[in-house]
Amino acid sequence: MRSVTFLAAAAIGLVLSGCDEMPVTPPPDSAPDAAADAGAAPAVTADPAFDSALNALRARHGLPAAVPDARLMAAAQLHAEDMAANGYFDHRSRDGRSYVQRIAAQGYPTCWPVENIAYGSAAPSGAFAQWAASPPHLRNMLTTGAVRYGIGQAGNIQVLDLARTC
Repeated sequence: MRSVTFLAAAAIGLVLSGCDEMPVTPPPDSAPDAAADAGAAPAVTADPAFDSALNALRARHGLPAAVPDARLMAAAQLHAEDMAANGYFDHRSRDGRSYVQRIAAQGYPTCWPVENIAYGSAAPSGAFAQWAASPPHLRNMLTTGAVRYGIGQAGNIQVLDLARTC
């Protein structure tokens, strides 16, 4: 039930704020993650169950498959790790960066980027079900055009970054 509460609050905030970054829980006082500041990219791999679910959804809507991208994977993973390590849940990093800035920092040309975050699932495929049931998050997963994505997870936090190819 806790994940549904967080997702509902995130969805309401996205609708009301036009996808601007919005806090769901007040972040505790802590310093930004040093690894994120240094730009160190962790080893990341695509989640086959998530990839299959995402691309089946996109196919049902007549969209081309989304392709995993190492740069977006790194941006998503670093943000998930930062939120988990520093006890917050937000599209804006503790150091003030937006998802657009985090994606650019990993070397991806930021063409129409979007981000979904979820709390409470043990796997990205679990977060997929939450996002698919939320109109603003679903809309992000149905971004049109040639799309690349990255999925990250730390603990019960998942981050999905998607962007069009430039």
